[in-house]
Amino acid sequence: MKIFAVIHNYGEISPESPMGEGETDWYEMPDSALLRSGNPFFVPDFDTEFRAFPSICFRIGRLGKSIASRFAGRYIDSWTASVAVAATGLLRRQRESGMPWTRAVAFDRSFMIGNLQPIDTFINYAKFSVSCGESRMVYDINDLRLSVERLIELISSDNTLKNGDLLLAGLTPTGLVLNPDERLRIDTDNLNMNLLDINIR
Repeated sequence: MKIFAVIHNYGEISPESPMGEGETDWYEMPDSALLRSGNPFFVPDFDTEFRAFPSICFRIGRLGKSIASRFAGRYIDSWTASVAVAATGLLRRQRESGMPWTRAVAFDRSFMIGNLQPIDTFINYAKFSVSCGESRMVYDINDLRLSVERLIELISSDNTLKNGDLLLAGLTPTGLVLNPDERLRIDTDNLNMNLLDINIR
């Protein structure tokens, strides 16, 4: 299973973003990064600040390579809300020195995934409420700069997509700080449904 986290594809790109500025791009996380909703996240001790970057997440349901965007919808079987966690201090240092980001963004349990929903229900959900402690934000899927179909076309031009791969279509630029003894939740705005619920420890 591959996990593709897309950056610079949501809203206005902020110069203050730990992920910098630039064109839409992505990085990969290993399957050991996966943390399912309901399990706790233990804040690591190798950096001083960790941030949660929410994203809409799509699951690939069939094998494909060089997929044209007009056919990309056939390759998605489910969706959910998700969060990519980054060690922001380390990430900035890695960027400044021109080093790979992996240590800062692809460590164990750094990808929180919500409860998967059938893709035919996706049209009913436009916004998510994201909260952690006292911090709040709204994630609006209409703020994606490139559609998921276009992303699948771009990613599959270089990578064979397989059943079970996960695509985070647009990480937020700034994210929310994670502190111990807080709770990270993602709920739908238009229905009373909790997609992700993680205790931070």
